[in-house]
Amino acid sequence: MSNGRILVADIENVSILKFVGDVRVIMGAALENYFSSLYEKSILDKVIVDMTETEGIDSTALGLLAKMAIQLRNRFNVSPIVISTNADITRILKSMSFDLICDIVEESARKAIDFDELNQLDVPDELVRQKVIDAHQTLMALSEDNRIEFQDLVSALKANG
Repeated sequence: MSNGRILVADIENVSILKFVGDVRVIMGAALENYFSSLYEKSILDKVIVDMTETEGIDSTALGLLAKMAIQLRNRFNVSPIVISTNADITRILKSMSFDLICDIVEESARKAIDFDELNQLDVPDELVRQKVIDAHQTLMALSEDNRIEFQDLVSALKANG
């Protein structure tokens, strides 16, 4: 798998994220900063997450994405659109109950967009650990299967804090 990148574009009241390669916890701080900027907008009509070039995504990144989807629904009454043409990625999204909080589209958009890349941020290990816990707790709240899947991990991370 290739190193992951997160690209972003804002066009009028639409925010577009493109996950490229293998998206991991190390990008979490930059991703969360971007999501915070979305929450501060006065108007947000749509959020699109393009995963057509995503090769892999870890559970922390999925948890951050789920947290964002819930916040957007609460703040703007917007459900993100997730575009995934990779059957494995789509299966992961559906197995984590993303179909409850996002609209999953399995065909690619064909419009060319100029993206900016989110740069990784250096953050203290303790903050990373807390973000991993928060992300997994968000996933656990989506379904009983997720709760069972991640409860040991969250308990272990909390105990080691």
